[in-house]
Amino acid sequence: MLLLDGHKKPSIGSFHHAGSFDYQIKQEVVKGLTLEVCHEGKLTKDLEDSLAKSVAALEAAGASVICGSSGSMLFFQPFVRQKTKLPVILSAMAMLPSVSCSYSADEKVAIFYAGSNVPESLLKEEYRVDLKDSHYHFERCDDLPGFKEVAAGSDDATQLESLKTGLLARAHKVLEDNPKVRAFVLENTELPRFAHALRKATFRPVFDAIKLCDFYINSHMDNPRFGLKDWDDARKGTSPAFNFGQTLSMGVGELESFAKPVLDLVKVPDLAMQVYEGSKQHAVSMWYRSHRAGVKLGVIRLDYHYPPAPGDVDHPGSYGYEVLYHMVSGLTFEMCQSGKLTPEVQDRFLKGLKELEAKGASVITGDCGFMMWLQELARKNTKLPVIMSSLATLPAITASYHRDEKIAIFTANGKSLLTMKDLIMKECGVDVKDERYIFVGCEEVPGFEAVAAGEKVDVKKVTPGIVKKAQEILSANPKVRSILMECTELPPYSDAVRHVCGVPVFDAITACDFYIACHVDSPKMKV
Repeated sequence: MLLLDGHKKPSIGSFHHAGSFDYQIKQEVVKGLTLEVCHEGKLTKDLEDSLAKSVAALEAAGASVICGSSGSMLFFQPFVRQKTKLPVILSAMAMLPSVSCSYSADEKVAIFYAGSNVPESLLKEEYRVDLKDSHYHFERCDDLPGFKEVAAGSDDATQLESLKTGLLARAHKVLEDNPKVRAFVLENTELPRFAHALRKATFRPVFDAIKLCDFYINSHMDNPRFGLKDWDDARKGTSPAFNFGQTLSMGVGELESFAKPVLDLVKVPDLAMQVYEGSKQHAVSMWYRSHRAGVKLGVIRLDYHYPPAPGDVDHPGSYGYEVLYHMVSGLTFEMCQSGKLTPEVQDRFLKGLKELEAKGASVITGDCGFMMWLQELARKNTKLPVIMSSLATLPAITASYHRDEKIAIFTANGKSLLTMKDLIMKECGVDVKDERYIFVGCEEVPGFEAVAAGEKVDVKKVTPGIVKKAQEILSANPKVRSILMECTELPPYSDAVRHVCGVPVFDAITACDFYIACHVDSPKMKV
């Protein structure tokens, strides 16, 4: 994390307080870089040297992602990206296109920001955000009572309560004037501490800088529910915590289902000891927090019957929260690939959406990346956020890298995905013909042909082929900085690719985790 020069000691709950995150934070003060300099948006040669030195220091300290303590650092995003190969996210605005594409064209996203100088041209160039887009409602918050004092480092309870009260009142006014606002984005880094109060008061998902950082960090991490490293550590008895005490909120039946992938590897006493050791972190369990908030993922399924592997979107053990499934009778892979539904199947599809809503789903996704063809249809018929493909997160991923750096997109069939180029541009605002994207078809990987056939995939057989393909792509394209697994049956291989190739890997699970996380409280904010 790049810190402004002159930042006072952070108060508990603030974005630049290390205790606000669920992972290690390295911080580096950029000497001479003040809030006033950020607002001017200009760097002197001395400031450029200072900023470059701080970036190098973070890299040397082992940082995986670089963020900034103030959204006003957005002005210097292009400069910082040139100084590092790491993903750079200096403003929560980076996620705005990915948030807005989950809602229909007539729905809105409200953005709370501070400062009068909004860099319109820079936002359009960096994040493809057009301030004139009717999708967005921008609302200043630095005039709220208590804001200046809290921004200056005050942790006075009266000032914090005053700011929270004013923020909630402002949000209710926004909803009153704009009833089609479906989500809030807290651009200002002083506001994440109030995100959960805003969720409870408005019944809307709230996206903020901490959730965005979590999204990028998760792309570097082994998935604890089906990953390679965590299960291996557990088998060897070297892992002290079992997914932050997640299993403590489960009944016996749920625990057996959840732990099935490792029951053959881990002795029951060892598993029990991990649960016991992890109990002190029960309060930060994603399962516990999502269950407490009543948050669930809704998945529209193809009319396919196959045993999904752990990590597959169709496997409930792939997630750290409750999942609801609805299979649409007659919705085949071929029909989904063509994007054309018969009237009967469309009717069943829409009924499926309503059923998932009625059961309490908070986010809607699909179990096939080609359901991107159905994104608009789904969005028009629900008020919930819809992410029918992990491609919805591509704008946010792209924004964190320099223009001459590349992202490899792995798909079940590369040629079929390219036929969706106009649709992807329309839905996600991403031009897949841009040279920064490399599409990688996995149809020829030994064993992966089972996906197109709708049969069980042998993960052990397929893993070496997927890893080899990733290695070949990185070798042939040294400027590839990250990988996006577009196909919903590719997440089982994400961990292997992360460990062997050493690059961040995004997939359908990290995408769902991101949208679900914005419905629940941040784990460390109240602990």
